Amino acid sequence: MKKIVPLLAVLGLAAQLAAQSANDSSPVIARGAKLAKLAGEFKFTEGPTCDKDGNVFFTDQPNNRIMKWSVDGKLSTFRQPAGRANGMYFDAKGNLIACADEKTEL
Repeated sequence: MKKIVPLLAVLGLAAQLAAQSANDSSPVIARGAKLAKLAGEFKFTEGPTCDKDGNVFFTDQPNNRIMKWSVDGKLSTFRQPAGRANGMYFDAKGNLIACADEKTEL
């Protein structure tokens, strides 16, 4: 079985924003910006969210981990094991909430 292209959802969002910005006087994506692959050791990513500082968190569900892409460009494992987490968000107090299907938990 072929591996899913890493961060495919992010690429789709980038394309959608680029198309939207073509009709806007203040584009979300800078003209001439180039797409670059930043990492690729994932099996299937989902559940992206960001904290108040702009750090991006996402799950690598089959590898049972939550990853953190920091604002300074560093990728790290935030939590492993992670209960096979997928969907995530930060609540008003800054707590990361994750849906985890291993034991049907939050």
